[in-house]
Amino acid sequence: MKRVCGRSADRITNLPEDVLHRVLVSLPIKDAAKTSILSTKWRHHWRSIPQLVFDRSFAIESGGFRTTDMRSKLMFNIYKAMLLHDGPVAKFLLSFPGLSPRYGNEIDEVVLYLSRRGLQEFKLSCAAFDGRKYKLHSSLFSCLQLNLLTLRHCEFRQPSWFVGFSKLTVLLLSDVTLPSDFCENFLLKCPMLKTLRLTNCDGPSNLNIVAPCLERFCFTYRDLQKICFNCTPVLLSLRLCRNFEKTADMVALLASITELQEFRVDFQLPQHLTVGDSDVPIRLPTPLHRLKLLHTRNLDFSSLETAHFLVCLIISSPNLRELTIKLDPSQQNQPSTNNAATSILSLLEAESRQGSGSCCLQQLREFRIEKCLGTQMELDLVKFVLATAPILKRIYIPRWHKLSSEKVIEFMKEVKRYRRISKDVEVIYDSK
Repeated sequence: MKRVCGRSADRITNLPEDVLHRVLVSLPIKDAAKTSILSTKWRHHWRSIPQLVFDRSFAIESGGFRTTDMRSKLMFNIYKAMLLHDGPVAKFLLSFPGLSPRYGNEIDEVVLYLSRRGLQEFKLSCAAFDGRKYKLHSSLFSCLQLNLLTLRHCEFRQPSWFVGFSKLTVLLLSDVTLPSDFCENFLLKCPMLKTLRLTNCDGPSNLNIVAPCLERFCFTYRDLQKICFNCTPVLLSLRLCRNFEKTADMVALLASITELQEFRVDFQLPQHLTVGDSDVPIRLPTPLHRLKLLHTRNLDFSSLETAHFLVCLIISSPNLRELTIKLDPSQQNQPSTNNAATSILSLLEAESRQGSGSCCLQQLREFRIEKCLGTQMELDLVKFVLATAPILKRIYIPRWHKLSSEKVIEFMKEVKRYRRISKDVEVIYDSK
């Protein structure tokens, strides 16, 4: 402490209250509460911090969470902290192992308490118990200041009096059971929503996404029959992880998203589909002129439909800059896989010969091929990219444990022989 007029100058205590709050919210809540013993001025500061976090660390500090008695004591400590808190709560997180629907009444009391505290960010992570999920208390829907909502292992149905979350910008739902009217009577009432993530959710079999401000959408879903984007004019990033019943469904879906810049797809198309122009066109009806990043994961290249769909994506994305292909290693040694790879290359080469000889990879900077086994199919893909991407900077191959060092040497030696249209390209095998 610096001495001023014979007394210690307390530089921290005299800081503005909002600065003190920023200091206190950086501490675990139990440590923040302990600052009340520092001096009279510090006695009540922690009671008005705008953020309450009750997570795994808090549970451990409170005596653990492994037994029923421990969890009961933990909920008591949470109640105690909330009763002592006398200010608004902008951010609240409740997530620790063992928090399940059996504590539904206690969680209801927490949600009811928060509904009167100006809540802006709410994160609740429960665990399923006997197949049941926690049913979200209706009082949460009166928190009209919410701008971020994260729920896990919950079930909710918005009440009839719900007027909407006019300030909600981020909605992250994982293992949540959605109401049948989720799109019509919930999403439509969140007009400022920018980020939506639905992970392993269930509920309605059809989703009609109407979100005029939506920029990012990540989606894995159970038992979904159809998804439509009818009003998403600024959707920039899309990630889909599911099985589509028909390839045409995916084609129609992408044709409705014209501003897309990033597309990540992680699914396997059904092998029983028949190949036909009506299923997979050579290009989308509306090109994805703004698409710069395309990541495909675990695509089953033993399926011709999958091969044609990938070609359709590449040809329909003339400004693609980053392409990642993550193969399904279980399918790579099948004869049908080689047929699909041949089909991919034939279609791409045919496209590159059209017009003035330009190729769909004119803007490609980086090509990644993951779970590489060193097969001829992979060599042919690398060869084609090297020969047709004029401003390519690098081809990146991450290390994979199933690829032996001998195979790596053989693979890289073969790649070095291929013609390269780009003078600056380098082929990198990451051995780490």
